[in-house]
Parts: sequence; C-alpha cells; structure tokens
Amino acid sequence: MPGVVPGDWPVLVTGAGGFVGGHVARELARAGHPVRGLVRRPPPVEPGDPEVDWRIGDLLEPGDRRRAVRGMRAVVHAAAWVSLGPDDGRARAVNVEATRALLVEAEAAGVERFVYTSTLHTIACGTAEGPADEEAPWNLRVVDSPYCRTKREAEAMVLGWAGDRLGCLAICPGMVVGPRDVRPTSTGLLLLMARVPVAIVPGGGIPVIDAGVIAQAHRRSLESGEPGRRYAAVGPYLSYAEMARIVGRMAGWPRVVRTLPDAAEGPMRLAYAAAGRVVRRVREYGSPAVVSGAFLRLHVSGSRADAAFGLVHPAASGSIRAALEDARRSGRAPGLRLVDEGSGDR
Repeated sequence: MPGVVPGDWPVLVTGAGGFVGGHVARELARAGHPVRGLVRRPPPVEPGDPEVDWRIGDLLEPGDRRRAVRGMRAVVHAAAWVSLGPDDGRARAVNVEATRALLVEAEAAGVERFVYTSTLHTIACGTAEGPADEEAPWNLRVVDSPYCRTKREAEAMVLGWAGDRLGCLAICPGMVVGPRDVRPTSTGLLLLMARVPVAIVPGGGIPVIDAGVIAQAHRRSLESGEPGRRYAAVGPYLSYAEMARIVGRMAGWPRVVRTLPDAAEGPMRLAYAAAGRVVRRVREYGSPAVVSGAFLRLHVSGSRADAAFGLVHPAASGSIRAALEDARRSGRAPGLRLVDEGSGDR
C-alpha cells in the first residue's frame, strides 16, 4: 500500500500492554503515527517514551472494540490468549471469536490495513539445510495445543478475509528477545538459565528476533506488506544449548551446559502427562506438547519478511544482553549480575 504517510495513518494496536504489542505501539508512535493502544490496564511508561493514546478496554466487549477502531486507518492485532497449559475456554473466545469480531468492526469503521500478529507454530519446521518457508506444508503436530490450533484458525481467517477495502496480512515472529518483557515471556527462559550452575537443556532450538526488529516489521508492513500473505519474521537460529552458553558468558551462570539426547523426549512426555494428572500446577503451566517443542529444531526462513520490510538482524547475543540488563535494572531479576561485556558471535 504505497504512500502511507505516518501522520495521516492512525493505528490501533491491540495487546499494546504486552511485550510485542508494546514495542509495536512505541515504534509506530516514534515514526509519527497517531497510535491508540488498547490495554486492560495502564502500562508502565518510561522517560523518553513517545505519546500513545492508551485506551482501557476488553477485546471481548463489543463496545470497547467498536470505540477502539473508530477513526483508525490501520489495526495491528497483537492481543492473544497465550498459555502452555490446557484450554479453559478462553483460547477460542480470544484468539478466534474476538479476532473475527474485530475484523467485522474494522471493516465497518473503514479501516484499510489489518496486521495480525501470529506465531511460528502456524508455519512448518524445516532443517538447517532447508529451512521451512511460508508455503511449506504444516508439520508441527507434535506441538499441537489449544493455543496452536486457535492461532492457526485465526490466521487462516485473517488471510482469507474478503472485505471490499480491508487488506489483511499476518506476521509470524520467532522468539522475541529484548527489553521491557514485563510478564516475562522469553526473558523468563533466559533468567531461568542464569539461575542454575548447570543447565541441562533439550536439543531443540528456535529462531530469535530482536524486539526492535519485530516492531519495525509491523510498522513497515503497513506500506510494503502484501494482503493475503504471511511473513515469518525471524533472525538467527539458536539451539537452547547455544542460548544457555550466551547467558553463561554474560551472567556467570550456567557454568556448564549439557544437552539431553533426543531419546529422552518420549519418556519426558509420559512423565509430564502423568504429573499433570495429579499436580494442578503442572497442568496450568504446560503440557506434553511443551516437552516436544523443547526438542524441536524449528528451522524457518525469514527471507520473505527481510526482503519486504528491509529487516537487518543484530547478533542474538546483543538482544539477550538487552533483555537481561533491563530485567536487572527494573528490579524484576534481583541478584542478577552481568559479569561479561562479551557479545558472542551469533
């Protein structure tokens, strides 16, 4: 959609109080877009943050959706139900039904561009020699879950939307790493690694992407994204062992990293399933699919997004350091020490 002048393009960002949505909202505002951020509670604001029109609301409430899209020319839909545990009914309500309702409201309000923040789990898994792209047949049944199923359904709905004016596309991020991960999401894994002297990790891995770069991808998709297409936005692939070693160089821990053999996946799935039947906390925070995901070598190509949005990816170690430094500075990681300024080479 050539000719997007930021000042003339107000954008609604749903989920703007979250990690990815917050970075997207601030990136758009810095570029000059009037930004309305739909949030459930006021987010923390730091010195130097650009102005965002924060609107308190619930994506499941029709009136809140209607007011949120009014006067907007674009919507970035980053809100989602995200859980590693079982579905309690919210997965479909938030990820599918609320997305459908938001599309209807956006169409009625005259919105011209709808960008859906999806997930790599809607794309296939390739190999190091042949990474999967956006057209590869889906093959991730080992990590099938309520979250995965509802995100796949919602993404297909967005890409197939046949509105008269509304152009829809999807961005599928890798593991987003960077500062201001308040919940935390990916930073939680990094901090867990930094708390143990010996890290014993599965043999899987995932492409990572810097939080600032994923925000750029969303902003640039308003102009250069092609409706009806999805874009895997990924940087360098890191195994979990490589990730732990980078954390160890920066935080001093872990001092030793060991990788579990792939043969451990089956027994660990069975053990997790058995524990989940008797321990509520296990059921709430994970599933056997999470175990399989940790062994999955998720090789995905980001060449389409890189070319369309002009993305340049920093070394993953720089993004990891930024995440750890922010967690320490904010007080979310008391006791964390960063003992090495080395950046690694990935």
